[in-house]
Amino acid sequence: MNYLPVEGAIAENGGLFLQPNGTQDLLSSVPNLSRHRILLENTFHHIKQLFPNLHPSADNQFRITDWTFDINDLSTEDIQAISSQCQQMGWSFTYSNVQCHIKPLHQDKATGLDTVLKNHFPEINLQQVLTVGDSPNDEAMFNLAKFPISVGVANVLHYQDKMLHFPQYVTQASEFDGFSELAQLLLKNSVLDDSM
Repeated sequence: MNYLPVEGAIAENGGLFLQPNGTQDLLSSVPNLSRHRILLENTFHHIKQLFPNLHPSADNQFRITDWTFDINDLSTEDIQAISSQCQQMGWSFTYSNVQCHIKPLHQDKATGLDTVLKNHFPEINLQQVLTVGDSPNDEAMFNLAKFPISVGVANVLHYQDKMLHFPQYVTQASEFDGFSELAQLLLKNSVLDDSM
């Protein structure tokens, strides 16, 4: 926010919209937040019985709509089994290269972004939106039917065989360097557009 004109941030995999003035919009339907947190924690403890080495993430105390735990050394098979358990218990599941997320059904980054665009930025059309991501928890934003312009930083290639939707473009560099590569390209094109 110190360097860019940030209008807000979508957090918790599409669960919350945070505005610079401190306002928080809940993007998921959660009628009773305290009961919701208890149900999420109970789901985690149920899964922990099957995978005793799981550890809740340090940021859970600050979260509202989802529950996170560290991915550590979970195998692809472990992740699939955990996802299955979550679905059987009425939850959705996703993961990144750092954390796993138990979350409400139908809560994802694309749904959250779509809601924010409609409610706060109705003048923006989807051809003006560029989605960026690096792992499976960004997959919904790579769905061309929802967002036609998407970029993955290079580490998204590690998940290519595990994702139904894949970004339209992939940077050459990974992580921060990949985002920097994209930002430099956008700035270069912006300068060219301004000079014409």
